[in-house]
Amino acid sequence: MTSTRRVLSAIALLAALSGIAACGPEDPDAQGTTGGSGATASPSGAASKTSDPAEAGDGAPADDVDGDGKGGDCGTPPTLPAGLLKLKVQLMRDSGGFEGAEAKPHCTPNDWIYGAEPTDPTKHYVLPRNVKAYLALGPGQSKQVDHEQLALHIDRCHAQEIGAPTEDYPKVEAPYGCYGNVYEVTLNAKGEVATMKEIWSV
Repeated sequence: MTSTRRVLSAIALLAALSGIAACGPEDPDAQGTTGGSGATASPSGAASKTSDPAEAGDGAPADDVDGDGKGGDCGTPPTLPAGLLKLKVQLMRDSGGFEGAEAKPHCTPNDWIYGAEPTDPTKHYVLPRNVKAYLALGPGQSKQVDHEQLALHIDRCHAQEIGAPTEDYPKVEAPYGCYGNVYEVTLNAKGEVATMKEIWSV
């Protein structure tokens, strides 16, 4: 009789143990406490902490896309060497001169570029026949041209910029292009243009 009781107790114990084992992965309540939301709560919390750059703990502003601590801008505007001007040609009256406005640096995703508004004040610049002129061929590349080639290029690029009829102003052809009609300029002792170099930009 005692052995029968022992067998029945052993069977009951096995049944109880198998019932506890069944509360493993198949039990949604058990899964929630061992490997479910409890396990994912920590990673999602970490993700929410790093999703905002301002809370990343590195001290960088949220809009500091460049990581330079300046809010994603281009930094300090460049300064020109003494005697060097950057001019935007606003009007080419004839080959002997043009109206130009000071070209100012503007921050863009491609770093600083120079430009001027049509309403900016202009000044007349004399373009003598012995000017040393250079037209842009690409980044860091240019080609020396004569006075006539420079004057035609300026005129055609200005016409293209303001949308003048193409039948009156032929299109600028390769290897040259129009890049905003901005030039690096130096003046001679008379105040005339001594050198004029087109600035390439994207």
